[in-house]
Amino acid sequence: MKLRTLALTIHRSIGILLGLVLLVIGLTGSTLVFYREINSLLNPQLMQVVPQSERLPLEAVLNIVRSNFSDMELHSIVLPRTSKEVYTLGLMSRSDEAIDVFLNPYTGAILGSQQWGHTLMTFIYHIHIYMLMGEQVGYKFVGVCGLLLLILVVSGLVVWPGWRNLIRGFWIRWKAPALLRTYDFHKVTGILSALFLLVIASTGAAMVFRSEFESTTYWLTHTPKPTPPVSTLVAKPAPLTLAQILHTAETVLPEGKNTVIILPHEANGVYEVDKKLPQDIDLYGHSKVYIDQYSGKVLQVDNALKLPLATQINNLLLYLHNGAYGGLGMRYLYVLIGLVPSALLITGIFMWRNRNGAKFDRTHKISPK
Repeated sequence: MKLRTLALTIHRSIGILLGLVLLVIGLTGSTLVFYREINSLLNPQLMQVVPQSERLPLEAVLNIVRSNFSDMELHSIVLPRTSKEVYTLGLMSRSDEAIDVFLNPYTGAILGSQQWGHTLMTFIYHIHIYMLMGEQVGYKFVGVCGLLLLILVVSGLVVWPGWRNLIRGFWIRWKAPALLRTYDFHKVTGILSALFLLVIASTGAAMVFRSEFESTTYWLTHTPKPTPPVSTLVAKPAPLTLAQILHTAETVLPEGKNTVIILPHEANGVYEVDKKLPQDIDLYGHSKVYIDQYSGKVLQVDNALKLPLATQINNLLLYLHNGAYGGLGMRYLYVLIGLVPSALLITGIFMWRNRNGAKFDRTHKISPK
């Protein structure tokens, strides 16, 4: 069997078996490109406040949330990036239900909360990464679909007619019969989106199989995998305030802006302060300062600009996957790329259903069988 014939068989088989799944993943992915913006638009009363003179101390914020959600554990605090933004506090219940609480940084008023999985955007997110099949099964299933999408794209590249005639590979004959127009639209759409689909599919699969991917990148770059820092247990620790924690983080990495505080959850856990450097493409940054929860000692500083190559590669996965690396224009392009599986599925089904009535000969004209 010739390579092109084999590739065409694989391309058709995967397209028919997984076309609808890839359509759903693509459409939900297009929506999630603007996750924060859509969620803010749908819930303006939770995300925006009128700026006032001074923000409340973080300790006061903690006391307010803990007194109102005493049966839940506080995990993280997302700090306001602008004067109009709110504190977002991540809490976890005993039954592992995640809730985001939004608090006015000036008045301390609790503006509301969102339970993970019970809002429109988190529901779409669950479809995208789990296909509503549960975290264990669905997550792996979507990862396998990412790998199969890679094969689908590569097989499509093999059968692309542009390798024989470049102009024909990009040409759409608008006045030709419907079947031929559909074929041309399918091949041109596929080739124009191929690179982006390869990036999105590979990074999506890498995030699902992150442990295996990270081990591979550290092995290929001859970089030892970092050991997570831990706090040294003490008998009677003096309590540290969040103001002290933030001050310490600012001292060791002053060029970065504090964005998120991750609180310790275990006896040997540490405070993690995420920081955004001016060069960071991420809204919250990839630089981190780890601080002993008892002594306040700095245990580790991860400057995003000085991280090992393997770590930088792993940090880029999400931004390559959702288009955040190229600014607003790239994100809009990724929205369009997310629609490509729908277009390819529709045109592919049309060609497959009409395969018995006509065939493409070597000159790419339609001939009766």
